[in-house]
Amino acid sequence: MPRKEALDSVYAFMANSYGGNWKFRFADTPYMKNARESGWRESINEHAWACMEFWFQLRRLCPALNRLVDSLTVYEMLLNHDLGEIRYADTPLYRVVTGLQADDKRSERRGLEELSASLPLHAQQDLLSSFDAFESELADIDVLEALVSKWVDNMQGNHFAMVFGEDFSQNADSIKKILNLRFIPITKRLMKILQARGEAEVLAEVKTVAAHHLDRVRTLGITIDSTI
Repeated sequence: MPRKEALDSVYAFMANSYGGNWKFRFADTPYMKNARESGWRESINEHAWACMEFWFQLRRLCPALNRLVDSLTVYEMLLNHDLGEIRYADTPLYRVVTGLQADDKRSERRGLEELSASLPLHAQQDLLSSFDAFESELADIDVLEALVSKWVDNMQGNHFAMVFGEDFSQNADSIKKILNLRFIPITKRLMKILQARGEAEVLAEVKTVAAHHLDRVRTLGITIDSTI
């Protein structure tokens, strides 16, 4: 039976988490300027919802991948992976690839610790363990749920920019750097693990989805040399 103190801690945590509705992504990203000024902004919490919805749809098109991974873990990682940004704002990848700002995951983890401090220790540790698995060095990640979560996270972020952004060809160099920083290496890591495990059917699904994603980027006038 849950104790009153534990239940109160959930309410306190949720009260803090609502702040994610007003912390927005893509700050200073030039091809998102008109979207920001028009009010078409994506908050941290909206991004989490969109990632989960993206996976909800994708797993139905990729039955072999869906069977292989634990979707509850994927959903939980997608739900919570950016909560620390409520305390320490999102670092836009545009700022990272242009050298304007470092991608400081230590601050983000500290933000998650502060945000979840009201929770029972085991609940806080679940959040932090999920964050650590998601944000480990890519070369060290072999947990499929973490790789799939990172993959979906990047596809959704790219897609939001495709829908609401503009002037893509003028910003092609930065966009290619962003793809080469995240989506492409994450996809290749996921494919490497699947190939090593002999998951040919899942590998074919992942290759199809990734190639389609890059083809959609190419329709924006961006030349991508990398093949999946």
